[in-house]
Amino acid sequence: MITRIRRSATDGWVNTPDGRTHYIFGFGDISGVPENELVNYRARAELMAPPLLLKAGNEYIVTLTSLGTPTRPDLDDPHTIHYHGFPNQIAFYDGVPEASVAVPVGRDLEYYYKPLDPGTYMYHCHHEPVEHIQMGMVGPLVVYPHDYDSSDPAYKTAYGYGTGTEYHREYYVFLNELDCSIHNLVATVQEPDWTEYRPTYWLINGRAYPDTIDTPGGSRLQSQPWPALIKANAGERVLLRFVNLGFQQHAMELLGAVLKVVGIDGMRPLGQNGEDLSYNKNIIYIAPGQSYDAIFTAPEAPDMYPLTLPFYNRNLIKNNSGGVEPGGMVTEVQIYAPGSLPHQTEPNQA
Repeated sequence: MITRIRRSATDGWVNTPDGRTHYIFGFGDISGVPENELVNYRARAELMAPPLLLKAGNEYIVTLTSLGTPTRPDLDDPHTIHYHGFPNQIAFYDGVPEASVAVPVGRDLEYYYKPLDPGTYMYHCHHEPVEHIQMGMVGPLVVYPHDYDSSDPAYKTAYGYGTGTEYHREYYVFLNELDCSIHNLVATVQEPDWTEYRPTYWLINGRAYPDTIDTPGGSRLQSQPWPALIKANAGERVLLRFVNLGFQQHAMELLGAVLKVVGIDGMRPLGQNGEDLSYNKNIIYIAPGQSYDAIFTAPEAPDMYPLTLPFYNRNLIKNNSGGVEPGGMVTEVQIYAPGSLPHQTEPNQA
């Protein structure tokens, strides 16, 4: 059985807490949308892009449909999907224009894949990648292990049951930056100078603080539908899927809990004889194009619930939004008394 998923490539606008709007390119989810309704999904790009959720051993066809860019109708740039971090059987499905097919405006392309290894990866457009990645064509890609049971609401696993990667709750921590000068130049039909790249906003899941903790966010954040607020009951194991698809290294710190690294770039840290080499960290240093899987146990704090733990970029200059502090890569982890929150049925669900 083959599962079909469909993504759009288009443009749109996102908001930052200082009241500014920023032009983006991006992907959208159009799975199941009738052909005669696709026009309604133009200019509805999302940042971050809708996650691609796959399962090891299953077969998938992901269709990319290029809907065009209504704000810039002069642009005829094609787009691709590049599955960053895990192998393809043939180059045709890799998304690199020199070795595979790009999708022009008004056309579709079906990407076939049968993922073999669980882990946290990412996807992005690989046509003019410097511009299209910065403009927002980026999203997380998760491959669940073959024995993952989504019907079990209480206990899940990142790399397979018995691997020490079992968890109760799952959250994306998707990191990138936004240079508003470049986005404005693209919107106004000007050529960006990439030697002058200077980010002015630092984002988690496409949002800057305090929008990171605004859930669901209302119409102002409809193009940024993924809050970064993390919630858990005391004693629960929480999996954080870190992805960095910006152009800078970041250092994410969670005060009050220890992060156990159980995966790097979609691979468990194992020794030559299969021994578990997972390790504890206070700060996750993550370079561009990297992913980390880290699990923490929500601490118990009787008589203090709900307990709030700060979660932020240790490079404090990235904790502002357009020069306003606090902002940027800042969010919260909220801990509740055991049994207070219902079972989580999908990632980033409170």
